[in-house]
Amino acid sequence: MKWKKGAVSPILSASVLGVLALIIFQLVWMRYSRRLSEELFNQRACMALCSTVENYGGGAVCNKNANGESCCQLNSADDNPAFDSSFHAELSQKLQSYQIDLGYKLTLSEEKRGENLPYQCSVSLPTETGDTAFINLVFPEKEAFVLQKMNVMVAATILILLFISAILLMANWALMKQKRLLQTNVDFFNNMAHEFRTPLTNIGLATNMLTRKHDILQNNPIMEIIQRENGKLQAQVEQVLQLARLENGDFTLQPETFALLPLLQSMVDDMAIQIEEKNGQVVLDTIPDTLTVWGDRTHLSNVFRNLVDNALKYSSDAPPIIQISAAPVANGTEILVKDNGIGIPPDQCEHIFNKFQRMGEGNLHTQKGFGLGLAYAKSVLQLHKGYIKVQNISPSGSQFDVFLPNKSK
Repeated sequence: MKWKKGAVSPILSASVLGVLALIIFQLVWMRYSRRLSEELFNQRACMALCSTVENYGGGAVCNKNANGESCCQLNSADDNPAFDSSFHAELSQKLQSYQIDLGYKLTLSEEKRGENLPYQCSVSLPTETGDTAFINLVFPEKEAFVLQKMNVMVAATILILLFISAILLMANWALMKQKRLLQTNVDFFNNMAHEFRTPLTNIGLATNMLTRKHDILQNNPIMEIIQRENGKLQAQVEQVLQLARLENGDFTLQPETFALLPLLQSMVDDMAIQIEEKNGQVVLDTIPDTLTVWGDRTHLSNVFRNLVDNALKYSSDAPPIIQISAAPVANGTEILVKDNGIGIPPDQCEHIFNKFQRMGEGNLHTQKGFGLGLAYAKSVLQLHKGYIKVQNISPSGSQFDVFLPNKSK
């Protein structure tokens, strides 16, 4: 995934959304837990009140006083229209047995659960006249009591959210730091490649001028080495710059429809010196003259050049034989590049298309290069909406499968 400079990191955005979602979930869960706690509190309070009334000696009888107000006389022995102390003592004991240590008030009403008493428990009591009265058990400090019971849950939730937020913040800070460091390294290598290109071009021009002016230098082995190595350096620098343009989005294709066979033949002719040095052979096998592909001619030529160059680099002791074949398939063209080299270890097949990835043992690499050729090839083919795959073939060697789709209408 490529991020634009100055844009908010997708990971940071996802982390913030994740924390917000967790906070919302925790709030909903705590609200649900509070409702359950209140229901449990109400059940215990009702059980305590009912148990007290049922177990109270002689029962409870409710009457109406001279003013027509309901009152309750316990054991029919107390003329005080209030509940006696023994009833309060037994009720307090029952409440404590249900883990409710909270102040309360007792009232009587003719209606169950009046709207002006939101926190109450009621039981019906038969009166002497056969009417029904209700004892209301009210807890003025019930809400504070329930919230106090949830203090541990609230504190644990806050600590967990702070811990998760801190971890995500540290992780995002480290990722952004690594991203800035990576961008700095990329900018450095790109600038270095730009700085190298000018003197390398000048060296190439100077050697060509020398060989033209002095006939004795035309077949000089030292000049040939200078020209050859300068060409290799220029090719590596161009790979770095082209890959940088691909990743920065500054790269545009110039697609056209052209014949595939002449393109491959021209690429092989340009690499004739490298092929000859390895005593190798490139065979263009079963490629119809009429087979055409749609794409950027220059960059597709570079893709196949990189594949042939890798086959030459990682050849075995035997002279390298590289076979290139192509055939039309559904919705496109498939090109196969097969060699008889050392092959690719199975554990590296998925990684060889990454940047700076080269085959070797540990930090030991026997072949020169930056490990950018296959990464460049993959990026170019992805821009063409195609792909590249690799597989080992028996008994030795590897095969690269390149797919180019037909021109989209």
